[in-house]
Amino acid sequence: MVQGLKFTQPLYQQIYDIIKKSILSGQLKPGEKVNVSHLAEKYNISRTPLREALRQLQIEGLLVQDQLGLSIVKLDETDFKDLYETRIMLEPQIMGLVLKAITEEQLNCIEEILERAEDAFLEGNHLLLLEWNAKFHDRLLDASPNRRAVHLLKQVRSFLLLYRANILKNNEHNREILKEHSQILHALKARDEIAVYQSAENHLRNDLERGMNMICE
Repeated sequence: MVQGLKFTQPLYQQIYDIIKKSILSGQLKPGEKVNVSHLAEKYNISRTPLREALRQLQIEGLLVQDQLGLSIVKLDETDFKDLYETRIMLEPQIMGLVLKAITEEQLNCIEEILERAEDAFLEGNHLLLLEWNAKFHDRLLDASPNRRAVHLLKQVRSFLLLYRANILKNNEHNREILKEHSQILHALKARDEIAVYQSAENHLRNDLERGMNMICE
Protein backbone atom coordinates (compact mmCIF):
# COMPACT_ATOMS: atom_id res chain seq x y z
CA MET A 1 0.00 0.00 0.00
CA VAL A 2 1.28 3.47 -0.90
CA GLN A 3 2.82 5.36 2.01
CA GLY A 4 0.52 7.97 3.51
CA LEU A 5 -2.79 6.19 2.93
CA LYS A 6 -5.01 6.14 6.00
CA PHE A 7 -7.56 3.68 7.31
CA THR A 8 -9.97 6.42 8.38
CA GLN A 9 -11.06 7.33 4.82
CA PRO A 10 -12.40 5.16 1.98
CA LEU A 11 -9.56 4.09 -0.29
CA TYR A 12 -11.05 5.71 -3.39
CA GLN A 13 -11.28 9.04 -1.51
CA GLN A 14 -7.61 8.91 -0.56
CA ILE A 15 -6.52 8.09 -4.12
CA TYR A 16 -8.83 10.81 -5.42
CA ASP A 17 -7.15 13.35 -3.09
CA ILE A 18 -3.65 12.25 -4.15
CA ILE A 19 -4.38 12.41 -7.90
CA LYS A 20 -6.28 15.69 -7.57
CA LYS A 21 -3.35 17.29 -5.74
CA SER A 22 -0.98 16.01 -8.45
CA ILE A 23 -3.15 17.65 -11.13
CA LEU A 24 -3.56 20.98 -9.33
CA SER A 25 0.13 21.20 -8.41
CA GLY A 26 1.16 20.54 -12.02
CA GLN A 27 2.86 17.19 -11.37
CA LEU A 28 0.33 15.79 -13.84
CA LYS A 29 0.25 18.13 -16.84
CA PRO A 30 -2.78 19.33 -18.85
CA GLY A 31 -3.32 16.95 -21.78
CA GLU A 32 -1.28 14.15 -20.17
CA LYS A 33 -2.73 10.66 -20.63
CA VAL A 34 -3.84 8.74 -17.55
CA ASN A 35 -2.53 5.18 -17.44
CA VAL A 36 -4.90 3.24 -15.18
CA SER A 37 -2.64 0.19 -14.98
CA HIS A 38 0.34 2.34 -14.03
CA LEU A 39 -1.64 4.12 -11.30
CA ALA A 40 -2.97 0.84 -9.89
CA GLU A 41 0.58 -0.49 -9.72
CA LYS A 42 2.02 2.75 -8.34
CA TYR A 43 -0.46 2.91 -5.46
CA ASN A 44 -0.76 -0.85 -5.06
CA ILE A 45 -4.55 -0.80 -5.20
CA SER A 46 -7.24 -2.65 -7.13
CA ARG A 47 -8.98 -1.17 -10.15
CA THR A 48 -12.33 -0.68 -8.35
CA PRO A 49 -11.37 2.14 -5.92
CA LEU A 50 -9.10 3.66 -8.56
CA ARG A 51 -11.92 3.80 -11.14
CA GLU A 52 -14.20 5.42 -8.56
CA ALA A 53 -11.56 8.07 -7.84
CA LEU A 54 -11.07 8.72 -11.56
CA ARG A 55 -14.84 8.89 -12.11
CA GLN A 56 -15.11 11.60 -9.45
CA LEU A 57 -12.30 13.56 -11.11
CA GLN A 58 -14.18 13.29 -14.43
CA ILE A 59 -17.34 14.66 -12.80
CA GLU A 60 -15.32 17.64 -11.54
CA GLY A 61 -13.90 18.27 -14.99
CA LEU A 62 -10.27 17.57 -14.12
CA LEU A 63 -10.19 14.45 -16.32
CA VAL A 64 -11.70 14.03 -19.77
CA GLN A 65 -12.48 10.88 -21.75
CA ASP A 66 -11.96 10.52 -25.49
CA GLN A 67 -11.43 7.64 -27.92
CA LEU A 68 -7.85 7.30 -26.71
CA GLY A 69 -8.77 7.08 -23.03
CA LEU A 70 -8.54 9.38 -20.01
CA SER A 71 -6.37 12.49 -19.91
CA ILE A 72 -5.88 15.60 -17.79
CA VAL A 73 -8.12 18.42 -19.01
CA LYS A 74 -6.34 20.95 -21.21
CA LEU A 75 -6.41 24.67 -20.50
CA ASP A 76 -8.57 26.08 -23.29
CA GLU A 77 -9.13 29.81 -23.83
CA THR A 78 -12.64 29.53 -25.30
CA ASP A 79 -13.83 27.06 -22.66
CA PHE A 80 -12.42 29.20 -19.86
CA LYS A 81 -14.09 32.34 -21.20
CA ASP A 82 -17.46 30.61 -21.64
CA LEU A 83 -17.34 29.19 -18.11
CA TYR A 84 -16.39 32.50 -16.53
CA GLU A 85 -19.05 34.43 -18.45
CA THR A 86 -21.58 31.90 -17.16
CA ARG A 87 -20.27 32.44 -13.64
CA ILE A 88 -20.53 36.22 -14.07
CA MET A 89 -24.19 35.83 -15.08
CA LEU A 90 -25.01 33.65 -12.07
CA GLU A 91 -22.88 34.64 -9.10
CA PRO A 92 -23.65 38.35 -8.58
CA GLN A 93 -27.37 37.56 -8.69
CA ILE A 94 -26.94 34.80 -6.12
CA MET A 95 -24.92 37.17 -3.93
CA GLY A 96 -27.95 39.46 -3.85
CA LEU A 97 -29.92 36.57 -2.34
CA VAL A 98 -27.08 35.80 0.05
CA LEU A 99 -27.11 39.38 1.34
CA LYS A 100 -30.74 39.04 2.41
CA ALA A 101 -30.24 35.70 4.17
CA ILE A 102 -26.73 35.59 5.61
CA THR A 103 -26.36 35.78 9.39
CA GLU A 104 -23.76 37.56 11.50
CA GLU A 105 -22.50 34.16 12.63
CA GLN A 106 -21.96 33.10 9.02
CA LEU A 107 -20.18 36.37 8.25
CA ASN A 108 -17.85 35.83 11.21
CA CYS A 109 -17.06 32.32 9.94
CA ILE A 110 -16.26 33.72 6.49
CA GLU A 111 -14.00 36.35 8.04
CA GLU A 112 -12.05 33.57 9.79
CA ILE A 113 -11.71 31.76 6.46
CA LEU A 114 -10.25 34.91 4.91
CA GLU A 115 -7.72 35.08 7.74
CA ARG A 116 -6.69 31.47 7.07
CA ALA A 117 -6.38 32.29 3.36
CA GLU A 118 -4.09 35.21 4.16
CA ASP A 119 -1.94 32.92 6.32
CA ALA A 120 -1.64 30.46 3.43
CA PHE A 121 -0.67 33.33 1.13
CA LEU A 122 2.07 34.48 3.51
CA GLU A 123 3.33 30.88 3.71
CA GLY A 124 3.46 30.68 -0.09
CA ASN A 125 1.22 27.59 -0.07
CA HIS A 126 -0.88 28.14 -3.19
CA LEU A 127 -2.73 24.80 -2.97
CA LEU A 128 -3.82 25.54 0.60
CA LEU A 129 -4.76 29.05 -0.53
CA LEU A 130 -6.87 27.51 -3.29
CA GLU A 131 -8.71 25.44 -0.67
CA TRP A 132 -9.42 28.43 1.57
CA ASN A 133 -10.52 30.58 -1.38
CA ALA A 134 -12.91 27.81 -2.42
CA LYS A 135 -14.25 27.62 1.15
CA PHE A 136 -14.78 31.39 1.09
CA HIS A 137 -17.13 31.06 -1.88
CA ASP A 138 -18.71 27.84 -0.59
CA ARG A 139 -19.63 29.38 2.76
CA LEU A 140 -21.15 32.38 0.98
CA LEU A 141 -23.23 30.08 -1.20
CA ASP A 142 -24.38 28.15 1.86
CA ALA A 143 -26.38 31.24 2.80
CA SER A 144 -28.31 31.32 -0.48
CA PRO A 145 -31.95 30.19 -0.27
CA ASN A 146 -31.95 29.20 -3.96
CA ARG A 147 -30.30 25.78 -3.92
CA ARG A 148 -30.93 25.13 -7.64
CA ALA A 149 -28.97 28.22 -8.64
CA VAL A 150 -26.18 27.29 -6.21
CA HIS A 151 -25.98 23.77 -7.68
CA LEU A 152 -25.55 25.21 -11.19
CA LEU A 153 -22.90 27.66 -10.01
CA LYS A 154 -20.96 24.98 -8.16
CA GLN A 155 -20.87 22.88 -11.34
CA VAL A 156 -19.37 25.82 -13.24
CA ARG A 157 -16.84 26.51 -10.47
CA SER A 158 -15.84 22.84 -10.42
CA PHE A 159 -14.91 22.94 -14.12
CA LEU A 160 -12.79 26.02 -13.44
CA LEU A 161 -10.73 24.41 -10.67
CA LEU A 162 -7.58 23.73 -12.72
CA TYR A 163 -7.66 27.25 -14.17
CA ARG A 164 -8.00 28.73 -10.69
CA ALA A 165 -5.09 26.62 -9.45
CA ASN A 166 -2.89 28.00 -12.23
CA ILE A 167 -3.97 31.59 -11.57
CA LEU A 168 -2.92 31.20 -7.93
CA LYS A 169 0.65 30.33 -8.91
CA ASN A 170 1.11 34.08 -9.42
CA ASN A 171 1.67 35.90 -6.10
CA GLU A 172 0.41 39.22 -7.40
CA HIS A 173 -2.83 37.51 -8.44
CA ASN A 174 -3.10 36.01 -4.96
CA ARG A 175 -2.79 39.44 -3.38
CA GLU A 176 -5.45 40.88 -5.70
CA ILE A 177 -7.87 38.01 -5.04
CA LEU A 178 -7.56 38.32 -1.27
CA LYS A 179 -8.25 42.05 -1.52
CA GLU A 180 -11.32 41.41 -3.70
CA HIS A 181 -12.64 38.77 -1.30
CA SER A 182 -12.21 41.26 1.54
CA GLN A 183 -14.21 43.85 -0.43
CA ILE A 184 -17.06 41.37 -0.91
CA LEU A 185 -17.11 40.56 2.80
CA HIS A 186 -17.02 44.27 3.73
CA ALA A 187 -19.99 44.98 1.42
CA LEU A 188 -21.96 42.11 2.97
CA LYS A 189 -21.20 43.31 6.50
CA ALA A 190 -22.35 46.81 5.52
CA ARG A 191 -25.54 45.28 4.06
CA ASP A 192 -24.91 47.36 0.94
CA GLU A 193 -26.73 45.66 -1.94
CA ILE A 194 -25.14 47.73 -4.71
CA ALA A 195 -21.62 47.25 -3.30
CA VAL A 196 -22.21 43.49 -2.93
CA TYR A 197 -23.23 43.15 -6.56
CA GLN A 198 -20.44 45.39 -7.84
CA SER A 199 -17.67 43.79 -5.73
CA ALA A 200 -18.74 40.27 -6.76
CA GLU A 201 -18.88 41.18 -10.45
CA ASN A 202 -15.58 43.08 -10.27
CA HIS A 203 -13.88 40.06 -8.67
CA LEU A 204 -15.16 37.70 -11.36
CA ARG A 205 -14.24 40.00 -14.26
CA ASN A 206 -10.75 40.42 -12.82
CA ASP A 207 -10.48 36.63 -12.48
CA LEU A 208 -11.51 36.30 -16.12
CA GLU A 209 -8.75 38.71 -17.15
CA ARG A 210 -6.19 36.99 -14.90
CA GLY A 211 -7.09 33.62 -16.38
CA MET A 212 -7.00 34.81 -19.98
CA ASN A 213 -3.54 36.31 -19.41
CA MET A 214 -2.39 33.03 -17.85
CA ILE A 215 -3.65 30.92 -20.77
CA CYS A 216 -2.13 33.23 -23.37
CA GLU A 217 1.34 33.28 -21.77
